[in-house]
Amino acid sequence: MIAHPNDPAGEQPCDYRNVLPGDASDYDRGVVEGGLTAEEQDWLRGQRREWEARCGGGTLSAEELVDRHAIDVVPARWARFAEYLPFETDGQACMPLSRRAVTDVARECRGSGAWLPLLVTSFAWGWGKRGFGPARLSWILNGRGPLPGLSPGEIDNRLAAAVQVLDDQGGRDAYQLLLERKRIPGFGPAFFTKFLHFAIRTDDERCLAPILDKRLARQMRCFWERRTGEAYAVNGPAARWLWRGPRWSSRRYQVYRAFMCRAAVQLSASGERWTPELVELLLFRGESGNGPGG
Repeated sequence: MIAHPNDPAGEQPCDYRNVLPGDASDYDRGVVEGGLTAEEQDWLRGQRREWEARCGGGTLSAEELVDRHAIDVVPARWARFAEYLPFETDGQACMPLSRRAVTDVARECRGSGAWLPLLVTSFAWGWGKRGFGPARLSWILNGRGPLPGLSPGEIDNRLAAAVQVLDDQGGRDAYQLLLERKRIPGFGPAFFTKFLHFAIRTDDERCLAPILDKRLARQMRCFWERRTGEAYAVNGPAARWLWRGPRWSSRRYQVYRAFMCRAAVQLSASGERWTPELVELLLFRGESGNGPGG
């Protein structure tokens, strides 16, 4: 028996019906409500089995599978931000930084009320070992060229405001806040959704703010494109425009959240528990052209 999506025990915390915007287009509503095809479900279950094997085999919970997702970083490249990071920054060799470790930083931030450590750590996690990341983070924290950046105090205030909205009003409103009124220059959706994702992972209600970046948007575009022949898609805009980034609207983000919730509930119908963040992880890991139906 599958728990109700709003079961207080948290078996399935997201009900897509409460997440999908009331003014969603026929195209968006049709894709979300129609759910995953049998082929797409099989692909995602296969990805889960593959990820379980890479994590050492055996049956792991959805949370454990997400916790073990790690991105390699080169600590020394982030040395200028050492005061905010949970690892020593004198090593030149790659080291794995897991979602569990970043979530631990988020818990510490909730205790201290200071959110810059999570911005920096989630940014390093998201950027990985690519060389340009530290320079871009420096632009966010210090400004770029003749353009001054926000003060550390103001950045922290904006992050704290976003977390408060995240807790009180949900992912869409927090997304909108960082997209517009409390925007931090250089800190766009691909990275501030990582910040929001980890901030909310400290709560029992998991993945109310899933990560959305270009790679995941590309996967969403593929889902939408595979349904262009459906009646609800007639006269709808092209999927490539709907999911074109990098500054997706808060409405688009809400549709994305609804899709992830719908997928998790649908996959859980077999008796194996899924969460939206596990769906996000497995879609992220799918290489371009190797996603469901790709």
